[in-house]
Amino acid sequence: MSNVSINEYQGDLNTLPETISKLVHYQVELVKIGIVSSANFIVFVGTTSINLAGNVLSAVSQVLQGVSSAFASKK
Repeated sequence: MSNVSINEYQGDLNTLPETISKLVHYQVELVKIGIVSSANFIVFVGTTSINLAGNVLSAVSQVLQGVSSAFASKK
């Protein structure tokens, strides 16, 4: 009876390193996915902000051109 329980524990101990390595691997993958997702988000926000700023500046420029043409003396 005691031999059976020792064999069961040995089987569990043999799979322990494999289980630990899988856990470490999954943790590394999780951190990697988090970093890649954060980088993609930063690039998206940066690109969107630059496009928005360009559109705002273009709109302001058009408004100023319209105002200047309204006040320009006509010959």
